[in-house]
Amino acid sequence: MHEILGIIATSFVLVSFLFTAEKRIRQINILGAVLFVIYGIVIGAISVYVLNGALIIIHIYKLWKHRNKPDK
Repeated sequence: MHEILGIIATSFVLVSFLFTAEKRIRQINILGAVLFVIYGIVIGAISVYVLNGALIIIHIYKLWKHRNKPDK
């Protein structure tokens, strides 16, 4: 079951890069990272959930910082 979660998380991250707008890339990537945090906790991989937790924070910060700028 946990392997399916990892595949879904990977799919979100991969699909996020198909978009051209930075905002959309970050939004979808956040979903993948949240799933990777859950996946990392389930399999007990600290490096997976710490890295993706940090990515979530970075993406949210960047989205907040550029909230009034139009999509590129």
